[in-house]
Amino acid sequence: MISATKFTQPASKAARHFAGIRLLSSSPIVAAEKNANASRPKVDRTQSMAFTKKEAGNKRTRSGTSTSVNLSAANPAYYTAPPKPKLDLLSKDTATASHLNTFVQIDDGFLQNTGKGRYPGHLAADFKLFGKPALLYRQVTQTLVDQMALNAETAPKRATVLDGQNGAGKSAELLKLAMVAATSGHIVIYALSTLPWVNSSRPYGPGYKSDLFVQHELVNELLRSVVAVSREALSKVPLGKSVTLGKKTLESGNTLADLVDLGLQTPSLAHDALDQLLDIARTQTVVPVFIGLDEVNTLWCQTSYRDQEDNVLPANRFRLARSFLPFFEGQSLAKGWVVGATSYAE
Repeated sequence: MISATKFTQPASKAARHFAGIRLLSSSPIVAAEKNANASRPKVDRTQSMAFTKKEAGNKRTRSGTSTSVNLSAANPAYYTAPPKPKLDLLSKDTATASHLNTFVQIDDGFLQNTGKGRYPGHLAADFKLFGKPALLYRQVTQTLVDQMALNAETAPKRATVLDGQNGAGKSAELLKLAMVAATSGHIVIYALSTLPWVNSSRPYGPGYKSDLFVQHELVNELLRSVVAVSREALSKVPLGKSVTLGKKTLESGNTLADLVDLGLQTPSLAHDALDQLLDIARTQTVVPVFIGLDEVNTLWCQTSYRDQEDNVLPANRFRLARSFLPFFEGQSLAKGWVVGATSYAE
């Protein structure tokens, strides 16, 4: 694959590497995923992954009463309480070179708003190290933060994709970027996992007078996370035009916050609200926009969902995936940055 050196321009030969993470233009990722799908053997998907029962195997179970232990009275010769280090909270003020190679804490409220207690990638195990969400502030983190500050004024023409082996830290870097963007006053549209968009684990159905399929519940959750972390930024951006959702019309003086609120009031209008949000946000210049999708290569995959004739549906037959595909296939923002992170775990 052709990689990028300054995030948008093709490199001559070498990819830009940071501790196992490659920073790529989205163009080669798109081409690679499309080629992979063309040559990938068809998989028997006669059963939905959401309802596949796991085998119990020979695992033995134990029944009985549980015992609680008061560790505060434990013998200090045999038990030492885990350390509780005091860490700086990651924000636009702490995302500086002075924190290089130190751990920074991720705001738990941000994680609740964007994932309802779920963590991207395999970070749940990493967060147990400190007993709180914390990540290492690396050189690649500083490089990405610096680039985001530049893109806040003039967006690059192409999206950037963080690529590398599983465990290289792609999800962690994307999470840190989203956190810094939120505290910098950006409109943050961040999906910590796009796997539920394609793995047949969430409700879906055919769209009205359309060949696309809708996923109202997923879109509703995404809009809730956007307004939870970016309400102030959304409130600064006027619609600039009349927008009609269902039977209600918003005037040009209304804001993006009003648009998202209206979409949340009626779940069946969530897709319309998201499309209008993306359309207005990408062209406005009042505040920067950060779009971050983890497991972004799912946008080009064959899903585990099926149509009415039991045919496997590709991701681009879903309106949610179709809403974001243009940003990774050439469409750009006026101010801000579009970043994706690949995953090869599933």
